[in-house]
Amino acid sequence: MKRFKDFIQGTPVSQEEWEEDVYGPELVEVLKQVDGRWAIVSKKTGRPLVYYKGEGKPSDEWFKDQERRIQYFKHKG
Repeated sequence: MKRFKDFIQGTPVSQEEWEEDVYGPELVEVLKQVDGRWAIVSKKTGRPLVYYKGEGKPSDEWFKDQERRIQYFKHKG
């Protein structure tokens, strides 16, 4: 099985296109600064969904974990 990085480098699609194909069009959150604090913000509503409580900019790992948590609760139904 190819590693993910090797797979991505061998395909002509962007990461955004790949994420939409894999996760669907519901990946609509973005990392922004809100009132001097980092937050994951919904592109659709503009509402902050979760704030980062640490110092400086949050890591990609934190963002991915929070994105996964947000997607879980969106589809828990």
